[in-house]
Amino acid sequence: MKKNIIILLVTFLLFVNLFGVDAIAEVLKTKGDTQLLRNAQNYQLSRADKLFNGDVVKTFTESYAALSFTEDNSMIKLFPNSSLNIKVKDEKKINILNFGKIWAKVTKGGGQFMIETPNAVASVKGTNFLVNILENGMTQLFTFEGEVLLTDKVSGESMHISAGQMGETTNTGNIVMSEIDFDLIPSNVDAFINEMVSPVTPDEQLEENEIEMQTPQSIPQMKTSTLITPEDVEIEENVEENIVENDSPTDSGPLDFGGGLGSVSINDKFYTQIRLMPELTIGKFGAGLDIELLIDSEGSVREEDWDEWQDYVNKIYYLRYGQRGDVVYGKLGGFPSYTLGHGLIMNNYSNMLKYPEMKQMGLQIGGKLPIAGIETELFTSDVTENDILAGQLSFRPLQKTDIPFVKNIKLGLISAIDNNQNNGLLDTDNDGYYDYFDDFPFDENEHNEVDANASYWEEIYVDINGDSIGFNDWFETSGNLKRNPSIKDFPENDVGAWGLNYELPLLTNKLFSLYHYGEIAEIRKNKDQPFFENSGFIFPGFYAEFLIFKANLELRHFNEGFAPAYFDQLYDEQRATVAGDSIKTKEETLNVTNYPKSKGWFGSITSNIFNIAEFSVIYQDMYADASEGESNKSLSGTLLLKKSFIPKLSSAEITYSQTQFEWEKFEFKAPAAFIEGKINYLLSENSVLVATYQQRYIDLNGDFEIKGEGEIITTTNIGVEFKF
Repeated sequence: MKKNIIILLVTFLLFVNLFGVDAIAEVLKTKGDTQLLRNAQNYQLSRADKLFNGDVVKTFTESYAALSFTEDNSMIKLFPNSSLNIKVKDEKKINILNFGKIWAKVTKGGGQFMIETPNAVASVKGTNFLVNILENGMTQLFTFEGEVLLTDKVSGESMHISAGQMGETTNTGNIVMSEIDFDLIPSNVDAFINEMVSPVTPDEQLEENEIEMQTPQSIPQMKTSTLITPEDVEIEENVEENIVENDSPTDSGPLDFGGGLGSVSINDKFYTQIRLMPELTIGKFGAGLDIELLIDSEGSVREEDWDEWQDYVNKIYYLRYGQRGDVVYGKLGGFPSYTLGHGLIMNNYSNMLKYPEMKQMGLQIGGKLPIAGIETELFTSDVTENDILAGQLSFRPLQKTDIPFVKNIKLGLISAIDNNQNNGLLDTDNDGYYDYFDDFPFDENEHNEVDANASYWEEIYVDINGDSIGFNDWFETSGNLKRNPSIKDFPENDVGAWGLNYELPLLTNKLFSLYHYGEIAEIRKNKDQPFFENSGFIFPGFYAEFLIFKANLELRHFNEGFAPAYFDQLYDEQRATVAGDSIKTKEETLNVTNYPKSKGWFGSITSNIFNIAEFSVIYQDMYADASEGESNKSLSGTLLLKKSFIPKLSSAEITYSQTQFEWEKFEFKAPAAFIEGKINYLLSENSVLVATYQQRYIDLNGDFEIKGEGEIITTTNIGVEFKF
């Protein structure tokens, strides 16, 4: 019966996802080398080609393409060296411009039309405009007719850009509006538009891949703003969807269906693993499920994964509404990276470090208030436990004033707490005994060998005493029989942190942006601790964006016992470890030896290299007096190859991180270090072979070396993911 249900479920989802494959656009004209990316395959783009939901059109040097939407004849023109992902969701045309330039002539009454760039959304209902992604990643908008609502996806700021005006996003999340400077529009762009929209007479010879286009209209060469009356244009009051959650080229509508096949071993028993991962997106709402079916050799589904209500909650991968920066937003599910403020307390924390072996249902809710620019946010790593809680509150007290420069200052308050660090240890079978102290970690009915072998001990008792009289009392109270401690035998151990910060933009222009910030934070181990005993602060701090690079540099000052980014990516691994018969928490490492009083520099740099590869490097070097202990240095780096020159290798990523190390004593395998790699290899249009490898290192015996049993934790997964 269960097998039939699975087959019916898969068949139903495939049917729903494949239903409705009408073309949404048609190619009117091409020139030069233009390509179509569909289902991970490249094709030459030609005139009259039909385009479907999720198709990607690419142009290269001296090439362009003109497209028309079949529903309302709205027309778009893609310029050389550009990439556009065409989508229709809920009758909204969402065109995702990955890089380059696009011109659009939108027909009134044809529904909502959007151009989305990496950092902005242009939303219209009938107009004539040009969108350009600059080399620094910012978005530039020129409105020739009508009006366009331009929204910054990071800050949520929106501004109507009327005919004759131009708008440009900035690195600080602001939008700058001014009169159109036609000198900023290259002459070849003007010529391309006029060529595409000029009328073609019957006597003219059409070149290959060219077709007559209706509604001729060239760029109005205006030098001043034009007043637009309400009757002339329909103004879109709100951007209903600031960002598309999944912009995969294979997305074919509001419902995406993916998953994977593989095998897994649990308690020395092998299972076939089937993972179904459907995702649904409607406007700002999004939902994803992670349904894992473990099937044994007899074809039966593992019942332990379906016998409690928590099991069904854990099938939710995420539920979301909106994005951080919206007026109201929220997300329930997994968080691969979560940061508050400038990261002095919580930086890149993840509740998915041990996913999918350990699934946590995190929750993030937040929004804005129309008073002094107030923004607030609350977070929990797991709504079923609520061990790790965090939140932030920020406001702009001077934004309504005319005070130059400082009117843009933003102040913030941050707080985070772990109510019980001991719960960093796993209790896989939920029997009230941590796995390390459980002789049967996968059996909720047994937890130690003493009770499981009661008959054995009774035989020994009879041999010694001649009968079994008094055995039960002896068995329950004898100090010679060592039983494992339960979770209740360990007192709860909490730790918290709080901080204040500020941000101040210094310089913002097309080529270079710079802003200044500072943050102070304190880790509180108990309520009687004097304030600012375990504290640290950043001053000064600077963040900059230039060309394809983003960088920040901070001077940090730490008192003894302060660990920056206490809640970091590895926190769920480090918050509690076992030393002998006791539990050692991360809080206990906050001593003068590991974290002496120090000051020094922290810096990072990231870059997106022509959308082919991304890299980031983070380094911290804190200096301390030798008598107070060793210096605190940390290094991490990530390299992501987004486009591979190896056939069918779609992406490859590797990450390495290590804290508390010295260059002179550098060891690749060291306490508080980990390495992780992932490779995606295309097997077919809809299936990908995914291989992941992870090593984490834990110093169990405290000798500062990684070589003992259980000190190297290796996880390797190879499977097939599919998507329709």
